[in-house]
Amino acid sequence: MFDCDAGHAGVPGLAFGPVLLGLPAKLYSGASGAVQTTPLIQSSSAIPTFYYLSLKSITVGSMRLPVPELAFALTSNGSGGMVIDSGTSVTTLPPLVYGLLHDAFVAQVDLAMTNDEPLCFAVSSSGKKPEVPKLVLQFEGSTLDLLRENYVFSVEEGGQSNMCIAVVSSGGDMTIIGNYQQQNLHVLYDLTGNQLSFIPAHYDKV
Repeated sequence: MFDCDAGHAGVPGLAFGPVLLGLPAKLYSGASGAVQTTPLIQSSSAIPTFYYLSLKSITVGSMRLPVPELAFALTSNGSGGMVIDSGTSVTTLPPLVYGLLHDAFVAQVDLAMTNDEPLCFAVSSSGKKPEVPKLVLQFEGSTLDLLRENYVFSVEEGGQSNMCIAVVSSGGDMTIIGNYQQQNLHVLYDLTGNQLSFIPAHYDKV
């Protein structure tokens, strides 16, 4: 339910669509596709204000990142885990996972790299959008197949047009799905049923 615009240091900033309490009768009236659901992780070691999900894998184009599921797991001492957070601008990954995602995009994008983090590539100013590998997040029981605008943004710098990936390194061991990746989705937090549901839909179609 969130949309974003450009922010500091070339990374998209925060801009919010509506946040609704309760379940409106026409919540999915402007949506397309099927509603997908994944459990909210319940654990005594979880930070109470965070919503944890079970992330199984990440795929970039034809490449499933060689990351064990434990890399996204919440540990008994409260470290690690994967949360979804509308207050974080873009998705952040542990350094090792970010490095694998970075290398997967570099291997599949036939453009000169202009920045390492966020990862950016030089593009023509002609206005034609270059090809970019799909970014897919596989959760327990659901798959988030991100649209291009959910993970790619453009930056002009020094007369050069750049295509950038809206994912950065967290510097820690937690994975956070930020609001740039949640734009144009209806996201339902069912705290009674301990699950999160999502479906593609433009934020003004509530």
